[in-house]
Amino acid sequence: MKSDRKGLKRLFTFSYPRKNKASGKKEPFTLDRNTLLFLLVAQVLNFASLAQELAWWMLAIISLCLLWQVSIFLKKVIKPSKIVVNLLSVAGCVLLIISARQLGLLATMVHLLCFAYVLKLFEIRQRSDFYQIVLLSLFVVSSSLLFSQTLYFSFYVAILVIVNLMVVFLHFAPSETLMATGKRSVKLVLQSLPLAIFLFIVFPKLAPLWQVPFAQSAKSGLSDSVSVGDIANLALSDELAFRVKFEGSAPRYSQLYWRTIVLEQYDGRTWKRKKPAKKRYKENLASIKIKAKGESLNYQVIASQSYQRWLFALGVSDVDRSAQNGTGIIIKEDYTLYNKETITKTLNYNVFSYLNSPLSLKLSEQHKKDNLQFPSSANPRLVAKAKELNRLYSNDIDLIQAVLENFNEDLYHYTLRPPILFNNSLDQFYFDTKAGFCEHYASAFTFLMRAAGIPARMVTGYMGAEYNPIADYYSVYQRDAHAWSEVWLEGRGWLKVDPTAMINPERIERGFSSDLLRELSLYSDNYFSLMRYKQFAWINEIRLQLQAIDYQWTRWVIGYSAKKQTDLLAKIIAVFSLWKIVVGSLVIFTTIYLVLKRVYKPKTKAKQHEPHQQCYLQALAVLVKNDINKPKEMSAEQFALYVSTEQPNIAINFTRFTDLYITLNYQKNGSDEQFKKFDEMQKLFKTLKICSLKNS
Repeated sequence: MKSDRKGLKRLFTFSYPRKNKASGKKEPFTLDRNTLLFLLVAQVLNFASLAQELAWWMLAIISLCLLWQVSIFLKKVIKPSKIVVNLLSVAGCVLLIISARQLGLLATMVHLLCFAYVLKLFEIRQRSDFYQIVLLSLFVVSSSLLFSQTLYFSFYVAILVIVNLMVVFLHFAPSETLMATGKRSVKLVLQSLPLAIFLFIVFPKLAPLWQVPFAQSAKSGLSDSVSVGDIANLALSDELAFRVKFEGSAPRYSQLYWRTIVLEQYDGRTWKRKKPAKKRYKENLASIKIKAKGESLNYQVIASQSYQRWLFALGVSDVDRSAQNGTGIIIKEDYTLYNKETITKTLNYNVFSYLNSPLSLKLSEQHKKDNLQFPSSANPRLVAKAKELNRLYSNDIDLIQAVLENFNEDLYHYTLRPPILFNNSLDQFYFDTKAGFCEHYASAFTFLMRAAGIPARMVTGYMGAEYNPIADYYSVYQRDAHAWSEVWLEGRGWLKVDPTAMINPERIERGFSSDLLRELSLYSDNYFSLMRYKQFAWINEIRLQLQAIDYQWTRWVIGYSAKKQTDLLAKIIAVFSLWKIVVGSLVIFTTIYLVLKRVYKPKTKAKQHEPHQQCYLQALAVLVKNDINKPKEMSAEQFALYVSTEQPNIAINFTRFTDLYITLNYQKNGSDEQFKKFDEMQKLFKTLKICSLKNS
């Protein structure tokens, strides 16, 4: 209670601008030290939510400003002048302009928001500045959801909202403990949840008025160009690429080749996607028709935001156009799936795959020519090897098999950290180092096939998936990124050939081998990822359970689209007639009103006071008869000084009476000492009463 009195004193002394009696000017607005300290803590937590999206120089500026604020708080330095703040603002804006092209529009906007947020703390001179920094904090926290919407990150954002609300409550009630302020903030958030859930379900999901730009640095996953080593680096990431829910039984692990990008151009160093013809861009977005027959494998894919347009499917696949997002997906000539819009949020789509259907039984002369080209000056030893194979084998299948058997029989090694190749030389890999990851083997095999006169191309995608039995779905991570080859044979079309199956068959049949897992643990810097510790059964069980919860969150909350909303409301209307809806709504709102009225009904029960408190209240009642009233906001000490000026004849007695009241009310005393002080307090009250009667 003593801290409460001090808190109220600080509130009325420092928080509100008031006129100085001597000068007649208003005192400057300042924050309570506890509020300012908590505001600094909240800023650190808010910036942590965007730390991965901010450039290193912006993080450096933010850290410098926060350290400066801490020094000001500790009274080591003084506040910077307006000129210094303005110079810092200009310098930061110049850096933003210089980096805007590299960052992209969205990241630049977020950087500007964070920069304004950290500088605003230097110029809190009036109450409106405090309100602005609170609003900026909520904008910063909300902007982090642009980059991640997982359940656990959303939970972290909700905690940050509570923390920022606590800053407001601490300002207006600085005497409250952090626990009480936290409870108040949590209560406010929980009270708003029913309305938020109701609006989330029924409020129309309108299309945005503008397209949100994406950050160039935010792209994740596979690229449309691959050099040796790229996929090995991607395999170190535990980031989720997509999830899959099969209808019925799932295919074998070895059949889970998720085709993503087909690379048909090779310049001697890098495999690239074939450039579209010189036509208008929109004309290149025509989707081919799938004419596959036979039994299909049906499944739903939930793709994570990648800020790219590539999608994932097995073999020859068609898309359910009647389902969510189906009309926005294109099936390209190479049978890969491509989204019309950049994937800036979780994307659901349904797929029908025909695993036994051939790819392109007919191949045009131009297409055949494209898949036979290779730089004449690149990898001369492989070219010579291809000519030797042509002399030895007249049948293409026998030639292919011979190359695969050579991988299996020779001393080739599958590793995430192969020796560095000079100029990405496939010659050096194939004949000398003989150590590499999937893209090394697929690249060398594809080049060798082209040099031998067999149309070939490299395909990148993902291989395998992790089954989650808790929610019955499969997860595919960036670490599952894979590269393989496709060769075209007359009458059979494009055939998948994976050289990795010859070097490391366990990778194709079950996933990463124990040796590769050790390499992943050694080279990966994801020290806080539970994936690193999946060999421990209990940790892996917790990880799968958490992922299952996140899957349901993604499916039902993040994936709640306008179509799902329309379908849900249609089902509700179909079940209930109009009059039932009206009556039900009235009952619901009436119930809510009665509950809220009951919750917020003022308590009429008289508060029980301690004996010394009753004695003090009686003394106040006596003073009221003499036209001396105690304001609610005035402390007992302040009121004693006021009474001394108004009634000098009782000043000594009332001051002692007040001291005894404060001691009994705010300090712990022994029972004997407490009885003595209360007895003295009663005697003083009688004296005060007699003096007041004489004055009246």
